Amino acid sequence: MRSLIRIVDKANKALEVLVGIALAAMTLLIFVQVLVRFVFAKLNIQFSVPWTEELSRYLMIWAIFIGAAIVARRADALAVEALVQAVPAVAGRAIKFTAHGMALVFYGCIFYVGLQWAEFGQSETAPVLGVPMLWVYSSMSVGAALTIVNAVVLLLETVLEKKDILEVIDYEMEEALHDAELALAERKA
Repeated sequence: MRSLIRIVDKANKALEVLVGIALAAMTLLIFVQVLVRFVFAKLNIQFSVPWTEELSRYLMIWAIFIGAAIVARRADALAVEALVQAVPAVAGRAIKFTAHGMALVFYGCIFYVGLQWAEFGQSETAPVLGVPMLWVYSSMSVGAALTIVNAVVLLLETVLEKKDILEVIDYEMEEALHDAELALAERKA
């Protein structure tokens, strides 16, 4: 089981690089689009690069779904931890496990819907690039599948290493809660 965790973590490192490349490419493509529309137009140099906008949009879609998978592994998703921290530890653990279980169901729904969209995309092509929309629409299923794997690995790691589920918390949120507690203590003093 621990080897599975290591494999998933290595795969996530590769996915992080891919998302970074996608973000860099999107930035470059949009920069080219701005140059063509505003700078070259002012210089009376007329040409069009509509594929840059479409490609950057598709890269953004893939980056979002792959990024969601990476975030799921880190338990770094946007969450309201105040309730979990405010209730007794037993109730907090129950809330965390229930939330993770509900998230897994949601990811499963996204996977299913993504498969339907991918099937629909087999008969469509992108208007400018001319690529099958299957490549774009499959991002939902691929991202959801990776998110499910990462969420399950997070829960397995929590159980196998006997970590308290309450410790699997967004570190930034944990720091903010700690700062709030310090501020309250200073006010009382």
